[in-house]
Amino acid sequence: MSKPPPPKPAGKTGRLLPLTRIATAVLGAAMTVAAGYAALSRAGGPLVSASYDVPFMAHRAGGAGDLRLVYLSDVDGTLLDRQPQAKLLDALNEAGARAVLYDVIFNEPSKDPQVDQEFAAAMRRFRGVNEAGNPIPGQPHRLILLACERKTSTITAAALEQLIVPNDTLLDAADDFGLVAVDDDSFFIRKLPVGTRDEPSLIWKAAVALGAKLDEPERLSPQRWLNFAGPPPDPADPASVPVIPSCKASTVLGGSVNPGFFHHKIVLIGGEPGVLGLELGKDLFNTPFHRYQLGGKLPLMSGVEMQANGLANLLQGNWLVRSDRRFDLTLVIIVGLLLGAGFTLLRPVRGIAVAIVLVTVATLAGVLAVHQSNFWFPWSVPAFLQVPMALVWGVASQSYIERFFRLRLTREQAAIRAAFAKYLSPQMLDRLTELGFNTNLGGEKIHAAMMFTDLEAFTDMCERVHDPERIVDILNDYFERTTGNIVDDDGIIIKFIGDAIFAAWGAPMPDPEAPAKAANAAWKLFENKLVVDGEELKTRVGLHYGEVVAGNVGSARRVDYTLIGDAVNLASRLEGINKYLGTSILMSEAVRRHLGSEFRVRRVGVLRVKGRHEPVEVFELLGPARQAVEPPWIGAYHQALAAMEGGDPATALAGFETVNESRGPLGDGPSRFFAKRIRQGDPIENGVVELKEK
Repeated sequence: MSKPPPPKPAGKTGRLLPLTRIATAVLGAAMTVAAGYAALSRAGGPLVSASYDVPFMAHRAGGAGDLRLVYLSDVDGTLLDRQPQAKLLDALNEAGARAVLYDVIFNEPSKDPQVDQEFAAAMRRFRGVNEAGNPIPGQPHRLILLACERKTSTITAAALEQLIVPNDTLLDAADDFGLVAVDDDSFFIRKLPVGTRDEPSLIWKAAVALGAKLDEPERLSPQRWLNFAGPPPDPADPASVPVIPSCKASTVLGGSVNPGFFHHKIVLIGGEPGVLGLELGKDLFNTPFHRYQLGGKLPLMSGVEMQANGLANLLQGNWLVRSDRRFDLTLVIIVGLLLGAGFTLLRPVRGIAVAIVLVTVATLAGVLAVHQSNFWFPWSVPAFLQVPMALVWGVASQSYIERFFRLRLTREQAAIRAAFAKYLSPQMLDRLTELGFNTNLGGEKIHAAMMFTDLEAFTDMCERVHDPERIVDILNDYFERTTGNIVDDDGIIIKFIGDAIFAAWGAPMPDPEAPAKAANAAWKLFENKLVVDGEELKTRVGLHYGEVVAGNVGSARRVDYTLIGDAVNLASRLEGINKYLGTSILMSEAVRRHLGSEFRVRRVGVLRVKGRHEPVEVFELLGPARQAVEPPWIGAYHQALAAMEGGDPATALAGFETVNESRGPLGDGPSRFFAKRIRQGDPIENGVVELKEK
């Protein structure tokens, strides 16, 4: 019984490696997308809100316009004292205030009815109306709005809301009332308060009454968020200046405030910060400025200051717009797919560097969106969740793959794959890995088919494009397509030379079909033309088959695998001859001899190229024989060529001119070339034409 063939672990490993990488990339993308999707749910609220909060470390809305704050500091029991309100309104009336908004709930009647009556009378004087609410001639009409709140109660499992409105005496004297309640959790204010479905907020009603162009059907849009003018002032810091100018009611009543401070201004009146208590919820709120503060010394923002920021946004139309659900999902899906798969391709150190850059770019994008466009989106999900997750997965998968395949590949096989992965087709790479390859300096004699290519009119294209970066992009696209055609036919890329390519078949592994594969790849290059700005650039190709030395050339530090020999030089010369003959693919007799009848060729002639004594018989590749019948002008060309080689220049010239004319406006390059040489009287010995140029 014969022994079974030895196993081929290297070949199997070579096929398993890309499948493993694809699997880790797909799994990484799926997990990163899933994590981003989950973060957009309620559970990811703190992470998403970071996208809103972080920009306020550097962003300010830029002032609050004509708004003024008056703080009440007198307390009657557990409520703000109502006694001084009549005198305060009269003082604001005399100063010419444009409107007054109370962020104070006056739902219960005062213990002294006279207090409410005087307060109501002062409101009518401020509004310029009589007791019946009719305008008084000659008196300016000013706006007064009072606050109301809501109370939620549960009856038989149904939640019911009840408005707590001002008492009748005060409500009859005011223009209207509006909600001052907020919906944000944990007294952390971010959303612009616009009220409920049935009752608009205080600031919404005020903004509409003061002329702001707001669309009532869009009032409950979830995309309006507060664009804070700035953080609350710090009483302990003498240098801290309030963004919205403010003063105490006692200073107004004492006459210590310049009346011009209130002239034609919108005044919001509410409790002084902390007057009702220092706990959250007692008319004190957290803001984005408090989330990332250093030292924790920033005082909480008062309710009336928060209302003033919201009113400023509505009057100026500069509230922050929140991205919609479709945008958010598209963002986390695209980012998840790219990052989850991309980081599996990066080495750990490079992955960390890329992650740092991506987080920085995402943060800057979020800050600039808020600052420049009043727009915020959940950039913190990609930056602080998806990027780290993709990075960790990428490092872990790389580590696993390296450990796993390091055990399966020998040192020589790993060296071979590293050296030739970008130059060989997967099939050739597997064969090379299985059979082995000498990585030492030096080489061995082999027979190989060589190809040199050049991009026609590349210099002219560079002058026309005149953009180095775009030229590089064009070259990269060109090389991507051309190398694909070469590698697909089991060719190896020896090197890139500017816009040219040196490729070979039959090296480093012998291949009896090397000439045919080289010809097939050359024809694909001819058909795969590059178009730049509407102009077609052709690839010129030279093919030769012969003996060369193939091996590693260089030093102990830098090694190149290459082919050396006269056959290499001849292949390069054949490519250059295309320029003078007006052809695209020229080959030597050595290549043509191995093609059989698979390709249609034409014998161009016998040429002696510069730097080489022996002449070479040159053929032009016209394409696969199956694609077309033999062109009708071939016979006439060969007759003219025979006349030239037989010493009959007159007959040859007439024949070449006839062929050139028969091929239409573009003519026939070889016919023009030989006709020109005959007219110039260039010596043609035994039918050999000498080329003096490379």
